[in-house]
Amino acid sequence: KDLWHQIAEASWFCADPGLQFDDTINSWHTTPNAGAINASNPCVEYMHLDNSACNLSSLRLTKFLLPDGSFDVTAYEVACKTFIVAQDILVDFASYPTQKIAEGAHKFRQLGLGYADLGALLMRMGMGYAERRAHNFAGAITSLMTACAYETSALLAEKMGPFAGYNADKE
Repeated sequence: KDLWHQIAEASWFCADPGLQFDDTINSWHTTPNAGAINASNPCVEYMHLDNSACNLSSLRLTKFLLPDGSFDVTAYEVACKTFIVAQDILVDFASYPTQKIAEGAHKFRQLGLGYADLGALLMRMGMGYAERRAHNFAGAITSLMTACAYETSALLAEKMGPFAGYNADKE
């Protein structure tokens, strides 16, 4: 119990997001035949193989706030889809610190889309961060972002073919 408390406190003190449980992370792994996941990036929004990279982008949510105080869902969907296409294009134009990382990035074409300033958006919409309706709203826009990203990724794969590492883990 004392050791667990020390680990939790050390994670909190250095602003580390927490612990990674190797068995859980690798049971969720989407390309297990390519190798094990050994670590994450510091913010833990990206977990994949060693010597790989993920192009990450965030949408600023307050940009989708309409003058009447509502959220522009249509513009948000368009932006989510556009960012996925742009990020996929950038895989080929980005520079990587090593040749192995460049090869991993091109083989798996990992993309990550998130958002920023949720708290500011909720406040401007008159919702408290801890309110159930704020939680529901955050869940809804997160689900919509995920659905748009997955749909766009599938359309890209249909037109351009799947990423090079796809067939080894198709099942």
